[in-house]
Amino acid sequence: MLNQLHINGLAIIESLKIDFSRGFNVITGETGAGKSILIKALNLLLGAKASADAVRHGREAASVSGQFLLPANHKVTSCLESYGIPFEAAGTQESGNELQTVIVRRVISAKGRSQAWINDTPVTSGTLREFADALIDVFAQHENHKLLDSDGHLAVLDQFLDDRTLIAKVESAWRVVAENTSALKQLVSDLALKQRDADYLTFRCDELRKFDPSLEEFEKTRNFCDQARHNTYLVSSLRKAASMIDDGAGDASIERALRDTGRILQQAASKVPSLQTLADQAFFVAEKAAELSYAVGQELSNADTNEDDVDAAQARLAGYQGLCRKMGVLDAESLVASWSRMEDEVRFLESAAKDAADLFLKIERSIASYKDLSGLLTEARKVAAKKAGKAVGKELSELAMKDSRLEVEFIAVHGMNGDDLDLTCLGEVMSKRWRDKIMPLFSGVSAMGAERVQLLLSANPGEPALPLHKVASGGEVSRIMLALKKALAMGADTCILVFDEIDTGISGRVADIVGRKLAELAKGFQVICISHLPQVAAYADSHFLVHKFGASNRTESTITRLDPEASRTEIARLLSGDEVTESSLAHASTLLRKARQDRQEDRQEKRQ
Repeated sequence: MLNQLHINGLAIIESLKIDFSRGFNVITGETGAGKSILIKALNLLLGAKASADAVRHGREAASVSGQFLLPANHKVTSCLESYGIPFEAAGTQESGNELQTVIVRRVISAKGRSQAWINDTPVTSGTLREFADALIDVFAQHENHKLLDSDGHLAVLDQFLDDRTLIAKVESAWRVVAENTSALKQLVSDLALKQRDADYLTFRCDELRKFDPSLEEFEKTRNFCDQARHNTYLVSSLRKAASMIDDGAGDASIERALRDTGRILQQAASKVPSLQTLADQAFFVAEKAAELSYAVGQELSNADTNEDDVDAAQARLAGYQGLCRKMGVLDAESLVASWSRMEDEVRFLESAAKDAADLFLKIERSIASYKDLSGLLTEARKVAAKKAGKAVGKELSELAMKDSRLEVEFIAVHGMNGDDLDLTCLGEVMSKRWRDKIMPLFSGVSAMGAERVQLLLSANPGEPALPLHKVASGGEVSRIMLALKKALAMGADTCILVFDEIDTGISGRVADIVGRKLAELAKGFQVICISHLPQVAAYADSHFLVHKFGASNRTESTITRLDPEASRTEIARLLSGDEVTESSLAHASTLLRKARQDRQEDRQEKRQ
């Protein structure tokens, strides 16, 4: 149940706190007093889109927070656990189940930014909506009008399905069909585009295959040519150095001249022994000259490049440059990438027919799988239609529409569009296969199944059932919606039902019946109902009054829980208008007394 609701700085509400009770909570008040703001606040708390316009003028932000007391085994606790949101025991029990406390808070800034927390854990608005879906069902005023639109009738019927997982399975199967069809459309579009350039692609790929460019080979060739240019200068220098060493002493090498010098000095040393040192030095330098000559020769041998190899490498580089110009790219890396892309396109052209045939088969199989599931869903919906007709019929009978009959009309859908594909590029054989064999399969293939539905109403015996928008009055639509809610609520996981003027368009005896029905719902749920009918307010377990007043030259709205006497006075006001008379007070007492008697009778019937 929603235990407390705090609102600050929202529209004309400065600050208020509402302590709701279990059972049937009714909120009344004059038009414009702020009743709808309570629904807005609750919707914000449950993930509705936030707007800066909702923030009260002069405030930096608006905030809404709600404290919920939930059974420990409720479905919503699994939702919280999946997001790692902690929750703790409330210290109280209900029907033997320990209750958990969950506090939800939403803040909307004057700049339109929104933040939300569940038990002080930051969450997204999507998480709030998931939390709300498992907990609260809010019926707003505009849903009466939505019920007249047949586009929403399928969603209403599907709520009566015994196995609602079928809907998700059909949607999943439909997505497979859609994805396969989209892939075929893309293939055909690409093929039609590339076929115009098929000859060019084939010619250019043949040319590139013969040349066989690669980034590794280009780098190696370029480095070789760079080294060859460097070697031209190096070889010239080494040859000059070798010539100086080998021919620098006239017609003899420097080594020979030094050895001859050493021998002369050695002969002289026989007479002048001190010259032996100079002779040794000459022989030593001669040895070094020999080593230098060998080293220079080695370097010259290593640096010398075969001219044919250089010419071939330069021709190869020229080939790369020529292909880059033809392909409109700047470097070898882009050239190789373009070649890879063009090869892919050629392979695509060569395999397109086979790929299309494979997609044909996938589409046929996915449609077959879809139709198996959609057939199960159709049968389940037929069962649900009977179930809905029976359950709603029973409720309508108790809502003073005794002989009314709600029926469900099934209308086959046209399905996905498979006839917008021009398969000329695949040839006549495949085009004919598509037209004759596959396109007819798309009939009845839609995201929501093979049919749409329309709710029909026969309000009187012997009258044909017709679409709601043609035969249902405003009051009848309100009662049909209440009957649907009542029929759907039993056995649902929802804990809280919120009705915003469900009683629109009804009065008198029917209003009393609606009040009694809402009180019946409150036996299994917490019901919060905004109403303008005294007959509904008479059945309330807790009666709240919303009123607005002027404070500091500004309008504010507040809410008060009424004690029994104040509730009687408010019901009298609803009966007679602004002036409460003795007659209206007596009438209010009669309504309250009748409501108590009806509820006692309902309890006795339940015990029996």
